[in-house]
Amino acid sequence: MDNMNSTFMNNLIRANVSSHIVSNKLGYIGTALGSEILSPTVVSRIWDICSLWKILFFLLIITNLKCVPFIWHFRILNGISRTIKTQRTKTPINYTQIFQPIITTSHAPLMEIDFMMHKTNSSYFADVDVARAHLLSTLFSTGIEHMRGGTGIFAYRNGAIFTCALASVSCSFRRELKAYEPYELWTRVLSWDEKWIYLITHFVRKGAANPKEFSLYPEQNPGSRAPTEAEGEKLAEQRASMDEMNCHPGVMATALSKCVFKSGRRTVSPAYMLRNSGILLPASGDITSELNEEDSSKMDSIEKIRVRGLESARPLANEAVQALELEFTGENGPVLGRHVDGIGLEGVLRCSYFLTLRTLRSLARYTVSSLLSTGKKNCNQKKTIENTISMSNSLQS
Repeated sequence: MDNMNSTFMNNLIRANVSSHIVSNKLGYIGTALGSEILSPTVVSRIWDICSLWKILFFLLIITNLKCVPFIWHFRILNGISRTIKTQRTKTPINYTQIFQPIITTSHAPLMEIDFMMHKTNSSYFADVDVARAHLLSTLFSTGIEHMRGGTGIFAYRNGAIFTCALASVSCSFRRELKAYEPYELWTRVLSWDEKWIYLITHFVRKGAANPKEFSLYPEQNPGSRAPTEAEGEKLAEQRASMDEMNCHPGVMATALSKCVFKSGRRTVSPAYMLRNSGILLPASGDITSELNEEDSSKMDSIEKIRVRGLESARPLANEAVQALELEFTGENGPVLGRHVDGIGLEGVLRCSYFLTLRTLRSLARYTVSSLLSTGKKNCNQKKTIENTISMSNSLQS
């Protein structure tokens, strides 16, 4: 142990000496050139400041890795990798799992925080993109392989590239997510029609909801045990609040996505993809004799859930979207004006100018008020002294 400590101290001394040698050499070069700016003391200070900035920059990157350029692309690729055979689950997918959600975890870093120290509204949609990629790649991995003719990066069938395109998305916010607060995204199939498939994503505070079972990944199931008394009371409170609010208390936001499967320019129906992936049984008219009573009952239940989901997805239906598009007035009427976004040079300079001007005005007001209050105090002190002197004179007389 003593040898390890001595070795560590020697390495630390060497590193410290080397940094001083570098700064001194730069200082000697500056002295040789006749410049007092690059003196050894100044250079060593600059070197220390630069090292501090490097550490701060490194910490900023690490704590905001989610917002680093191109990280979003890697997050999407991580979800798409579930289509590769070696990355798929060993448990086969069936029709009982068609409406089951998949859970992805995330957090709100500093660069996703707004002025109120809450997660910004726009960052929700980036998280939904990633969660959607995980669900589609996991649920439709077999169907995607069939449509693409393989799982390779450049695999395609008959020269047509197979994709799942996002047509529209909406998000409603119920509660705020604070800085660095962890949360979960529960994403599942809501419904589908002849062309569109609707996916719903719930932002849930981490630990607020515990799934009963992991059907696709049995290895993730915890050991079965009876809940403790405290856990039972907490579960009862959650159920009571659900009955009162008609919503799970852990749900922070809800997003709805409308997607379409495309093979080149040809639209692939969601029902075809579900059957191709082994999730949905073939049409009842094709195998009526082969369906047992349990399967028939399950198919009827799936159809009822699908129809109910279509009612919930009506805000993203074609009729509603077209009605909103027709609300664009275009050139038919006047407009209020045109503003510049703050991302350009003009916007940055304008924002900096007004912030500086406002700061100077506040500083000037504070200075004037301080001077006035100081003057009043001096006047009061002077009056007090004069009154004291006059009283003493009157007493003497």
